[in-house]
Amino acid sequence: MHSTQAAAVADLRGHAIDGKLVRTKISTPLGSMIAVVDDAALLLLEFENRVALTGELRRLERNFGLIGSGTNTVLKTLIAQLDDYFAGESADFQIPTTQHGTAFEEAVWQALRQIPPGQTRSYGYIAEALGQPERSREVGKANGANRISVVVPCHRVIGSDGSLVGYGGGIWRKKWLLDHERRYAWTSFEHG
Repeated sequence: MHSTQAAAVADLRGHAIDGKLVRTKISTPLGSMIAVVDDAALLLLEFENRVALTGELRRLERNFGLIGSGTNTVLKTLIAQLDDYFAGESADFQIPTTQHGTAFEEAVWQALRQIPPGQTRSYGYIAEALGQPERSREVGKANGANRISVVVPCHRVIGSDGSLVGYGGGIWRKKWLLDHERRYAWTSFEHG
């Protein structure tokens, strides 16, 4: 299997597009992912076969302009950090991200980033942590609206009964990601 970096570099077409949106396909152990970045941040990272991907790409183009192919420093950073993640070396994503949503959605996305690798939280737990325990359903909706898979770890959110529910990339991927993180959480990730 090629590393995510090698696979992504092989898929790049064109040159960096400064100030514009850049899109590429990144191969991972779970299938191809589509990444969209600008010159400052990651805007989208989704599995290629996610049903909502086409709509998400259209929304980005409508809000930010055409998406071209190419590379830039944000994309190179993302690829390196994904390589480290899938190799079990680090789950400490330091790449800048940009997602626009309601104040509540943005608070949920920030809360997701606080869940340690290899651990999970319920929708209710997150709602309570945000001081709005009655909004666990809205946490679920915000979780589903997350467009930055893996980096903003919506896969770490589970049902109140501990069941694996609601992952746009597919429950099998959610299980794989959680198993992967648990396998490495006590060794590599805590030192990452």
